[in-house]
Amino acid sequence: MSSQLYKSFFNLLFLHFLVCHIAFGQDHAIQGKILDKETLQPVGFAHLIIKGDDKGTSTNEKGLFFIREIASNDTLLVSCLGYKTTSFGLDNELLNKEMVLFLEKNAQQLEEVVVGRRGYENPAWEIIRLTIKNAALHNYQGNEDFDYESSIRTNVYITDTNEDFLKQKLVKEAVQRMEKIDTLSVNQKGMPNIPVYSSSSKQKVNYQAGKQAEDREQSYYKEVFLGPEFENQFKQGLDNEKTTINFYQKWLRFLAKDFSSPFNASFKNYYDFELVTYEKVDDDWCYKIDFVPRRENDMTFGGTVWVTDEKRGFAIKKVTAAIGRNSPINFIDSITVDQKLAVIDTSQIWFPYQQNIKMWVGGKLNKNWTKFLVDISTKNTFPSKDTLLYSPSIDTTIYAQIDTVKQMPTVKATAQIMDMFVTGYYRVGGFDFGPLTVLYAQNNVEGNRIQFGGLTNTQWNKNLIGGGYVAYGTNDQKWKWGVMGKYILNHENWTFLYARAQHSLQRLGGGITFPGQDPYLWISQAWGTFTNPYYLDEARVLANSYVAEGIQLRGSFTYRNENYFATELTDTLAFSRITTSELSGSILFDFGKRYVSSRHLNRYIAANGKYPTITFTYKRGLPTFFDATDSYHKLELSMRHRFKVGALGRMDYVLSSGWTPSTVPFPLLFVHRGNNLRYIYSGSSYNLMDFGEFMSDRYASIRMFHHFEGLFINRIPVLKKMNVKTFGIANLLWGGVSSDNLAANVNPWDKDEASFNSLDPSTPYVEVGGGVENIFRMVKVMFLYRATYQEGASRKYGIMFAITPEF
Repeated sequence: MSSQLYKSFFNLLFLHFLVCHIAFGQDHAIQGKILDKETLQPVGFAHLIIKGDDKGTSTNEKGLFFIREIASNDTLLVSCLGYKTTSFGLDNELLNKEMVLFLEKNAQQLEEVVVGRRGYENPAWEIIRLTIKNAALHNYQGNEDFDYESSIRTNVYITDTNEDFLKQKLVKEAVQRMEKIDTLSVNQKGMPNIPVYSSSSKQKVNYQAGKQAEDREQSYYKEVFLGPEFENQFKQGLDNEKTTINFYQKWLRFLAKDFSSPFNASFKNYYDFELVTYEKVDDDWCYKIDFVPRRENDMTFGGTVWVTDEKRGFAIKKVTAAIGRNSPINFIDSITVDQKLAVIDTSQIWFPYQQNIKMWVGGKLNKNWTKFLVDISTKNTFPSKDTLLYSPSIDTTIYAQIDTVKQMPTVKATAQIMDMFVTGYYRVGGFDFGPLTVLYAQNNVEGNRIQFGGLTNTQWNKNLIGGGYVAYGTNDQKWKWGVMGKYILNHENWTFLYARAQHSLQRLGGGITFPGQDPYLWISQAWGTFTNPYYLDEARVLANSYVAEGIQLRGSFTYRNENYFATELTDTLAFSRITTSELSGSILFDFGKRYVSSRHLNRYIAANGKYPTITFTYKRGLPTFFDATDSYHKLELSMRHRFKVGALGRMDYVLSSGWTPSTVPFPLLFVHRGNNLRYIYSGSSYNLMDFGEFMSDRYASIRMFHHFEGLFINRIPVLKKMNVKTFGIANLLWGGVSSDNLAANVNPWDKDEASFNSLDPSTPYVEVGGGVENIFRMVKVMFLYRATYQEGASRKYGIMFAITPEF
């Protein structure tokens, strides 16, 4: 063979090898369908993975699939719930035609599959059910203790700004000052976002499974606000509530509302689901499922959840959820939540390691109002082989921007007005002048009442406050005064000492007024007609402390000298003076509660736990001590709680009871609290009962307020757009007085009658009613009916109002 022939043969051989190599290794796109081997029906939402690669896809509801960039030497793994995982080797012939692949049923998995009554089962439902079934293993608020660190950043911006808004003198100057420090971010329209609040915090957290509670230790906190300074309120309570949303819970507590989780056991009543695809998130293969609220006015989220496959035990990997404009939340235009979870150590617990919440506030009130963007970012880290490291950098720029605007005189004045409205005091540095609500009052004893006073605040001393007042009545021409002080020895276990003294005018059944009292509560006690009035000389000391988590002890000593006098309305008193020296001890159980402390060192509940608050109190009136005129024993027990009643709404209730075996003047009995404000509802009173109308030496009561949320009105097309909600009220009181106490308190002008009213033990006092709340986002209107003890009652029916701005 000539050399030319050899050369041609070699070229042909090389060309054949090259063509064969290209044909064998070239990437292709394949398509086909997957069928059930027995029924030959399409298998929808099966997932296909190229072995050794991250590429994959899922079949649609007709069992069809399409995969790009697959080579002829690849192996295809096909799996689906209820079927055996099967591998298929590919070759050139399969790549040139539509593939038909068959799956064989897996009997063991099929036992878990629930078939619908009409033979159809939404494939997403089974994944949701398996996630719920395995929740006990994966839920971080479960049965294992663990530690983690949490970093929370919260920024609030004025967003949705426009040119007219930015041209306003105050806004223009504020923006200029901020941009001298750094360029402001912009919204989608290119308009600047103006920061008005920022906070950053870090906490070390210990989760205790036995108590289902967290102990938090703040290691860093900083905040700045253009409005009134809330100081420690965010630090102690509100920021903690933003940490995580637990989608494993049946009901998600968010903004004081209860939202149905997509993993609620009755999920099909609230959501429609669609299995979208099977894809990889980080290193985990997940089912991607969309969930959409069935009714837009229900307390629900909408969004997408990624659930790990059977290898990872159907755990929640990622959630993106949103609450839209049509939701029943007040003031909030929309909310988005993005959350990702990772497994802790080698356990099966999945923990949210990052979360971002964005809320657009204000646009729901009026489309022309400027909206606020609340941007909350949470990063959690924990010891793990798979630790997700995060070292948050504290952005001090936004603090500097807000601080420079706060120095503007107009901004200072606006913040002062807001603070006066919220607190009822006028703040001057470390001193608060007020309460402003009772600078002037009018009643039948004092005529015109003028009062001046004030309190120090935590700006002066973070552990000590003091204050007082003086008042004068133009009719009785007497001066009244009061002083008080409170010192916090330990904030963590709320150990404090409290003392007060006063010479004041009081009314029986209205509660004791004192310096430092809630300024808005004082209004109802300073105005109106006083029945059974008396001048009070009082001295009181009190100590309080938590002796263990959720267990609080309180002890006090109180001296009172009550000097009663007759008015044109009261002339049936058998006494004129009552002096008592009282020792009191209480134990309180409040597991799971979170509190915030005001600048006057009062505490308020920021978050309710799953357990009720229980208080037991014993009081002992010491005989002859400091010239005491009366000796007595008193026992009181109360329990209050708020809980979700599934789809029926939310219930608030207070159970209470008391008993005194002693014979005492009737002011020392249990005086049941009425309400003298005819149109203003009080949640702590019997609203159709007058001050001092009924008294008992033994009683039991229950007050219930049930919020139906949107249970009924959400089904009425016209009303549901108004976003109003219904509620029901029931107040029941059983009481009685012993024959000894009746005999000791006879009417001096009629020996056959007692000088006070009491209840018949066989007939409870009952007032019931209901109404509509959330009118104009904040108004409650209620209709009440006094069902018993109607004879002689000043009111049998009542239409009352309450202004309670709520989300």
